[in-house]
Amino acid sequence: MKARRGVAMITALWLVVAIAVVALQFSLDARERRTLGVGAADRGVQRALASGALKLVEAKLEYALRSVPTGRGNTAVLRASDPLLGIDSLYSGTYAVDSMPVDVRAADLGAKLNINSLSEDELKTFFGFVLRDYVLSDALAQHIMDWTDADDIARVHGGERDDYIKAGALALPANGPFRDIADLLNVQGVTPAVYAAVAPYLTTRGSGVVNLNTAPAPVLRVLPGMTDDILATILSLRSQGQRIISVAEVMGAAQRGRPANPAQAARNAAVTAALSARAAVQSNDFEFTILARTSADAQPTRLLAVLSRANGGVSLSWQQW
Repeated sequence: MKARRGVAMITALWLVVAIAVVALQFSLDARERRTLGVGAADRGVQRALASGALKLVEAKLEYALRSVPTGRGNTAVLRASDPLLGIDSLYSGTYAVDSMPVDVRAADLGAKLNINSLSEDELKTFFGFVLRDYVLSDALAQHIMDWTDADDIARVHGGERDDYIKAGALALPANGPFRDIADLLNVQGVTPAVYAAVAPYLTTRGSGVVNLNTAPAPVLRVLPGMTDDILATILSLRSQGQRIISVAEVMGAAQRGRPANPAQAARNAAVTAALSARAAVQSNDFEFTILARTSADAQPTRLLAVLSRANGGVSLSWQQW
């Protein structure tokens, strides 16, 4: 009798343990599902906040383009000539969307080079100007061209798929355009130091047209027909608070005081045409990086968007979550 009671007690204890284990598993599953549900809800709210911030930015740009600036002085004159001049500082900051702060960072794509539209010679010119190492610049240009071209034939100082495999690289040449500038770090020869030096001047988005009024010297130097004299003229005009109104104005200022002759006039005309094909006096594409989070512990949601001038206003031309 005692043995039977002992067996029954042990059985009852095991049954209690089994029930407790099942209950614990249900509790863990419920907690996990709740966490996933809360996370999904937070992501949904954050996407809505980011979209709202983008709409606010778009509305501000539309208003700036359709209103007439008031005031006096060089700043007011420049703002009247191009309301979106200095967009990086004017439209970056924290936006309140439904009482929630959303971080917005604006970038003028007219002040950057689209790496996917640069030739090998233009890449060499750019890297040489920034890095001041022309042997390295030649190698970097060849590596980048090998990364993006469709064939598997390596240039003399470049590298293709087999070279990356032998080096044990984690990423292989894409044989296509860069999707993001950070992909440059996968290219042979692009060290973190090189990347840090060149990345501020590069993008993978926008039309690739350079704004003579906002682009820095390393970007301007790559333009076809650009010389040290023309570059110095552009930077001088800008430092005096003047807005460049045309490529012809730049060429005229660069040649002022020099004797004119038919051959020089023909060369100037050719340079003007080449510059006009790749440069403008205002930017038409602007990139916005928008970060939204519902709490300090939440994983932020990032929205990348490009707004472009269109028909006197702006329109969304590209976005990526």
